[in-house]
Amino acid sequence: MTQKQAINTLEEALALHRSLRHDEAEQLYASVRQAAPKNFDGWFLSGAMAFQRGNHLDKAIALLSHARKLQPASIECRLFLGMALADAGRHAEAEPLLASALKKAPDRAAAWENLAKCQRALGHSLEAIESLKKMTALQPENPDAHEMLGELVALAQGFPTAEPHFRKAVALNPGLAIAWSNLGLSLLEQPRRIADGMECLDKALQLDPFLTPASAARALGLLRLYRPEESLDLHNSILWMEPQNARVISARNMILNYLPGQTRQSVLEAHEEFGVLFSDEFPHVFFNPPEPEKKLRVGIVSPDLRHHSVAFFLAPILKNLDPAQVQTILYHGHHCEDATSAAFRDLASKWTNLVGIEDEAAAGIIRKDAPDILIDLAGHSSMNRLSLFSRRLAPVQISYLGYPNTTGLSAITHRLVDETTDPHGEADPFATEKLIRFSPCAWAYEPPANAPLPRMPEPGAPITFASFNNFLKVTNEVLETWAQILAQVPGSRLLLKSPYFEDSETRASVMERIIAAGLPETRVELLGFLPSTEEHLATYSRVDVALDTFPYNGTTTTCEALWMGVPVVSIAGDRHASRVGLSILSAIGHQEWAPPDRDTHIQTAVNLATNESLRRELRTSLRQKMAASLLLDHATQSRNFESALRQAWQEWCSELKPAPLPQ
Repeated sequence: MTQKQAINTLEEALALHRSLRHDEAEQLYASVRQAAPKNFDGWFLSGAMAFQRGNHLDKAIALLSHARKLQPASIECRLFLGMALADAGRHAEAEPLLASALKKAPDRAAAWENLAKCQRALGHSLEAIESLKKMTALQPENPDAHEMLGELVALAQGFPTAEPHFRKAVALNPGLAIAWSNLGLSLLEQPRRIADGMECLDKALQLDPFLTPASAARALGLLRLYRPEESLDLHNSILWMEPQNARVISARNMILNYLPGQTRQSVLEAHEEFGVLFSDEFPHVFFNPPEPEKKLRVGIVSPDLRHHSVAFFLAPILKNLDPAQVQTILYHGHHCEDATSAAFRDLASKWTNLVGIEDEAAAGIIRKDAPDILIDLAGHSSMNRLSLFSRRLAPVQISYLGYPNTTGLSAITHRLVDETTDPHGEADPFATEKLIRFSPCAWAYEPPANAPLPRMPEPGAPITFASFNNFLKVTNEVLETWAQILAQVPGSRLLLKSPYFEDSETRASVMERIIAAGLPETRVELLGFLPSTEEHLATYSRVDVALDTFPYNGTTTTCEALWMGVPVVSIAGDRHASRVGLSILSAIGHQEWAPPDRDTHIQTAVNLATNESLRRELRTSLRQKMAASLLLDHATQSRNFESALRQAWQEWCSELKPAPLPQ
């Protein structure tokens, strides 16, 4: 084929290409490649067409790669090859091609979008945001571009920060359901804006009744309104349509911990539904030397390595670990990094923020670090990365601290608990992990350094009961119990606190439940957000007795109340979440404040409320008791923690040893 014949054939092929007569065009492109194998256009145009057809990515990549060898300087070829690689999920290969091409051809909006996808997948969230800003600058009237930018900003900086981008998207296209959904979610994350958020989600579902993210966000909104039963129903409705939606199953499992009437067996089966989605999906091949006494490389994954309740219990353990025994690697999973995060950084040999890094890339990071043990501190709580643990990234994987139940994930081998929360033999059948009761009490508490001194309520103030627990834990049965307590203490009051009480619709919803439970509205006070830990703890000077929730007890709230000299009355139930109060109170020698039944619980609260001399003595002695207890014996708790890690590690090492030969 002469050069002129090749040109004529390519022109004819290109005309067919533009007319979407792809098969005929490909025959002509192929004839040029065969007759003139060094003709760049035959390879490039054929590869570009294969990419544009959408379902021929492998062929497109092969053709474009060959074309690039023929003309390495071709910007167009680099752009198309980069976009094809990006669509194929080969982000690390695509990213440099797109970045270099866009330096010389910065007016290609689609290429900026693909570059952003690669950067996001590789964990370069800030760079991805800048790439999408370039795209929106080129296409300012493109609602999809603004919506995508909003999603990235939400991922890297939080949903409230992304609100303007979603607003721009719906202004440009009021019919864009996903933008309404994400706008609703950005409002739900802001106290006082729950009603506006739910309105946006309703709009999204009017546009697309089957939009799962909108339904899932609406289920979250119901939780913000403290209506967990309705949220559970909505989660189950989503799962009826999408039974293998791992995120929705995980969120559903979290809700089950809050609700009374859930049998232990049904809760276990619900968690096992999650585990089945990942069973044996990934091979378990490790190169960690199986040396029982080696220094352990321990990775910890959590979205809460910041000012958060989990941090109050993790920090004292990490601070007291023996550096000769344990090397710590921390993987944070939240856009917020604060002073607490900085302190954790100083305790770790390596710190990585996994926000915005997709599972494949995040798994690569962790595998490269080669931890011997990987610990999850989130379970099925929000922003968890259980899907990462499903890949079995370490020989030993452990659940601890942040979730009061089994994960249901077979790849997580152990769970750290204590004998009180999970009695031996009785609790084991309801966990998919092996339970290690590593200490008489599973918590090491670090009180805030700026906690004020305990102080009694003002003389003449009415007896005040209080619960500062997450109000999701306050079931109707709990409210009815509190109504009986107030009825037995004339003139007493109930003080409740939650940042979402700042929202008028949430307050109205909560007050409706309070009245229905028989609590006099005039004797209940709802407190909203307080800006500092010091102010929050100082509020205990108004409290005589703290009332724990059930069946899901408090942890941080119980420790904070005790540290401020306020007795806590709990109820010991039949599972981990409902026995945390008993564990903590036993640690300070007051297990009698966590009886196993409601009647004794009520009488205990009434007795404490009516015994002023005892409460006055407790106001000063409780802090001393805590300080002398295992809860604040951080060195011992760290040794217990280390021993548990060593036990789990040695079990794995012994499993690798070949069985002895028969004699």
